Amino acid sequence: MSTTSRPRHQGRPAADSLVLDTRSITRTPGAMMQVRRAAVLPSSIGVELIRIPEGDEVDLDLDLTFVEEGVLVTGSVAGCAEVECARCLGEFTTEVSVDLTEMYAAEGTAAAAGVEQDEVRLLDGDLLDLEPALVDAFGLEFPMSPTCTDYGHSGCVNPDTPAPDGVSGDTEGRIDPRWAGLAEKFADPGTDEGAR
Repeated sequence: MSTTSRPRHQGRPAADSLVLDTRSITRTPGAMMQVRRAAVLPSSIGVELIRIPEGDEVDLDLDLTFVEEGVLVTGSVAGCAEVECARCLGEFTTEVSVDLTEMYAAEGTAAAAGVEQDEVRLLDGDLLDLEPALVDAFGLEFPMSPTCTDYGHSGCVNPDTPAPDGVSGDTEGRIDPRWAGLAEKFADPGTDEGAR
C-alpha cells in the first residue's frame, strides 16, 4: 500500500469517479451509505499480462460505514480484464472481482497513525479515493503469469500452442516424459518396448 501523498481533491467528485464523497453519511458510529454504481478507471490497473484498461468501467458494490476514527469500506468491485496468456500469448477478456475491507482514517485521529504502517488509508477531508485500494487488491488477485486455463478455458486459446508436456496433438497412450525411463524398464517383454 502506498503512503505517498496524493493531490487533494477539490469540490465534489464526478458521478463516475473512484473518489467517493462521504458527506451524506450521518456522523454517528454505525451509520451507513451504500454505493452501487459504475466508476471509470483513471488509469490501468494490473500487471503486464493481465489488466483492466484505463477508461474502462468497474462496478462498485460497497457499504461505507461511519466509525469513530473514520470510514470503513466493505464490499466488492468487479470489472473486465484483458489477459495475454503467458504460455500461448493468446489474448482474451475475463470477468474479475475483488473483495474490499478498507479503513479510511480521518486526519488527526489515533487511527491515522496506522497510515505510516500501511494498516489504514487516509481520508481527504470528507472524500476517499478507492483507486490505491483497487491497485493493491487486484495486484494481489492477478497472477504474474496468467494462462488460459487459469480463467476457465480447457486449453490455450491459441490452437497452435503445444500441450504443457511440450508435445501438441493427441495425448492418448502417451507416457509422461518424467516416467519414460521407468516405463521402458518395466515394459512387458512381449511388447516392442520390452524388446529394445
